[in-house]
Amino acid sequence: MNLYEIRSRTYFEISSDSGDYNKFVNALRCSPVQFFGLEIRKNVISGYVRTKDMKRLCSLAEAYRLNVTQSSEHGAAVVLKKYKKRYGLVIGFMLSVGIIAFLNDRVMMIEIGGNETISDSRIISLLEDTGISIGSRISDIDLRQAERRIKGMDKDVGWIGIRHTGSRVVVEISELTEPPEMQSKNTPCNIVASRDAQIKNVRLYSGMLVPMVGDGVKKGDIIVSGVVDTKYGRSFYVHSIGEITGIYTEKMTFSKPLECEEYVGAGTAEKKAISIFGKRFVYSSEGSVDGEYEYNEDETPLTLGKITFPVSRVDMHYHLLEKVTVTRTEEEAEQLIGERIDRYEKNFITGNSEIVQRDIEKSVSNGVVTFSVTYTLEGEIGVEKQIFARYEDAQELEKKTEESK
Repeated sequence: MNLYEIRSRTYFEISSDSGDYNKFVNALRCSPVQFFGLEIRKNVISGYVRTKDMKRLCSLAEAYRLNVTQSSEHGAAVVLKKYKKRYGLVIGFMLSVGIIAFLNDRVMMIEIGGNETISDSRIISLLEDTGISIGSRISDIDLRQAERRIKGMDKDVGWIGIRHTGSRVVVEISELTEPPEMQSKNTPCNIVASRDAQIKNVRLYSGMLVPMVGDGVKKGDIIVSGVVDTKYGRSFYVHSIGEITGIYTEKMTFSKPLECEEYVGAGTAEKKAISIFGKRFVYSSEGSVDGEYEYNEDETPLTLGKITFPVSRVDMHYHLLEKVTVTRTEEEAEQLIGERIDRYEKNFITGNSEIVQRDIEKSVSNGVVTFSVTYTLEGEIGVEKQIFARYEDAQELEKKTEESK
């Protein structure tokens, strides 16, 4: 688009049978009159001139005995003149400018990166404590002070960098990593039993085995001793290293009453709200929410392309609960207990332990079904226990003994 198409301009045509066109055109070029798109066709000169220069053009044409015909006006001023009394457009334009100026100084998006063990919600909470949240004024935020405060509030944050690009705040986190636990192999220790068990298998790398494979041990008994006797009748200390596998039993009790009070579903309720900069405004409510309930929500942000605005629609779902007396048969109670047993085995009997045998004893008393489960397990039973004594290297000890002789 050319600049003259935006300016206020008037289309004109000049014609005459006796006028001197060449002299007029030369004079027009030397005059301060601004014209555009000048054309000469069949003794007719046409083009555009700025509206305010139309009088000068007419005076110049009369001097050369030419007739000027004004056809129409064009330009932005002519178009806008039609809407000069439409105050809604003016108000809308002013509101748009105000909203853009308002949002330009507000935090509309927070991006977090670099965190692995620290959750995003935890970082968001730390940012809110320093005054950084959706809707905060960017000009009121001291980013360097916020970095120092967050680093001092959370011991797991090793380094944090906060910057903003327009209305977007970017947070980069570097977490502190715990140093690996260093186990000195020179510290003398025994391997003792962590529970009552029967030794099933032994892999010994250092130390002296006290009981043999197949023997039974009690909790706290020494399985591998860190005190080793030499051939000269003296003893020295070592760091016992070994893998001790044993068979042991554990007993668990699971019960379920045939009649009890429980919460059951009693209907649902819905609420709808608009969230603006984190503040919610409920505009629709279906049903009352009283007593106990389970809650979940769906939040849909307002987006335009790749831009996400701090405005979202929130659908809140309430699953109402009612406390009632529930009566079950023995078969139903047994099924529920069986599910509890499965969950226990999946969550608590894990790692190096393996179920060898499971014995279940059922009993019913006073309206309560009880399962006593005895587990026979196979797993690691040895734990290290430090010996508080002065450590002497075995080779150095034997060398001293040889020298003493």
